[in-house]
Amino acid sequence: MNLLFKFFFITLFIYSKVFTQDFSKIDKDLIDLNFHKTLIPLEELNISYPNNKDVLLRLSITYHYLSEMAIQKKEDKEYAQEAFKYIEHAYNLNYEDPNVLKWYVIALGKTVEEESIRKQIEQSKNIEQLSLKVIELLPEDEFCYNIMGQWHYKLASLGKASRRIASFIFSEPPQGSFEQARYFLEKSLEINPNYIGTYYWLGKTHLKLGNNEKAFNLFNKGILLERPFKREEKLFQDMNNFVKKNN
Repeated sequence: MNLLFKFFFITLFIYSKVFTQDFSKIDKDLIDLNFHKTLIPLEELNISYPNNKDVLLRLSITYHYLSEMAIQKKEDKEYAQEAFKYIEHAYNLNYEDPNVLKWYVIALGKTVEEESIRKQIEQSKNIEQLSLKVIELLPEDEFCYNIMGQWHYKLASLGKASRRIASFIFSEPPQGSFEQARYFLEKSLEINPNYIGTYYWLGKTHLKLGNNEKAFNLFNKGILLERPFKREEKLFQDMNNFVKKNN
């Protein structure tokens, strides 16, 4: 069993009280990363119960990770859009459910990451507000600490042209901070020390702060971790290249 993804899914499953018998096989396939096996039973449940947030939530999670596994960029985008469609429906049904809110933030962030800088900036405050709410509701869940760390890193890294766009959109543009990025990423790492992405973003943050030795140590640890999806493979290559150049 993949311990990293068992950790990711466990907080979701302990909240599920309906359709327990139907979900048991689906949940096992999710934990075992057998995402294609979950689609047909989930879609059948969705036909019978089109407004059940637990079904919609699992459909969104399934499509999210199918997107992460996709080789072709077009397929990646299509799966991400499906993930957002289902979680948006669940969010409209119950936006106070902490797991619905968490996966809504994840799906929203993924759908805008390939959009224009303007569109990313337009969504930035929304992502910040929702992420901080999830942190308040699920303080022991790593996801939105990680999202907030990346949020601060990316905003702090914006160039002059992008900052000008932000000033056009907002009277008070969102402000990123590498120090805040470090804080949130360290919180995420404290909760789950086994995710390669946290080492990558925290290492990049330390490079921005001038802490090259700290970045090297983080990358050196990160390259030893699992990288089950395309995204993680790219992070591994970037970290591995840095370690080789500075070894």
